[in-house]
Amino acid sequence: MIESATIGVVILAAGSSSRLGRPKQLVDFKQKPLLQHVIDTVAPFNFTPAVLVLGAHADEILEAINQKDVTVSVNENWPEGIASSIRLGVLESMKLNESLESILFLLSDQPFVTPELIEKLIQKHTDGDQRITACSYRENIGVPAIFKKPFFPQLLDLKGDTGAKKIILQNIPDIDKVAFRKGYFDIDTAEDQEQLKNYIS
Repeated sequence: MIESATIGVVILAAGSSSRLGRPKQLVDFKQKPLLQHVIDTVAPFNFTPAVLVLGAHADEILEAINQKDVTVSVNENWPEGIASSIRLGVLESMKLNESLESILFLLSDQPFVTPELIEKLIQKHTDGDQRITACSYRENIGVPAIFKKPFFPQLLDLKGDTGAKKIILQNIPDIDKVAFRKGYFDIDTAEDQEQLKNYIS
């Protein structure tokens, strides 16, 4: 496992899953909740810190998962949208590690994120000279993505339901890309949940 001590990770999992009708964080995937899969995926890395941002259904989710060494922050402002969770995650990460140089953002509903993908992102980010390392899939660029410290102020300035992709799209020349073939697939609806059962990662 390559060194990642100057990189923090923020897992964004605060949404209400209104379209699904139940917490997407707890959808079963490989005999465990989807969020647990994400936590287990980042566990082997020396992320300093690892922060999980919860919001809606926080108590129910915490009862169902093993957070391991991940610091949990509950976003009371989650109805604002994902920007509030990004801001909280950045602030909490900076508080926990004053020497933080980069933050990797993960979503709780991308089931096909693997340790291998994360390692590729870290390697590309560490070896390259760009300030953002993001995933590419189906002609899109987005999360998982790593942002270097110069972008922290822009992340803290996000508002409403605007995520980190806005910053990615505004800074295409500053981006290194890692291919993530199934990155387009996430869980939003009952149809997505049913389709997940048919996937073999």
